[in-house]
Amino acid sequence: MQDAGKEWALEVEDLTVAYADQPVLWDVDLQVPAGVKMAIIGPNGACKSTLVKAAMGLVRPVAGEVRIFGRPRESARGQIAYVPQRATLSWDFPTDVLDVVTMGTYGRL
Repeated sequence: MQDAGKEWALEVEDLTVAYADQPVLWDVDLQVPAGVKMAIIGPNGACKSTLVKAAMGLVRPVAGEVRIFGRPRESARGQIAYVPQRATLSWDFPTDVLDVVTMGTYGRL
């Protein structure tokens, strides 16, 4: 999946994810170049969150590989963060957008 001269921030190859033995994503390939801003769009239930969770190691794929900056995802744990969207967030809590995004750097809350 290498492209000569390209540095991929994220590489996903032949990724398959299943819930209760039912595949919900299969044979997904994705390459995101370093420094690129990207959006994953689609209707509800299209497995956008599942793809991101599998790439981050929060959901175990049944097949495929994920690499972060050319290394296996497991060896890149300190270089990546995932801050999920929560519709139930209480905005009465004294925080702002920068605080929420910065939470991705904490490792664990």
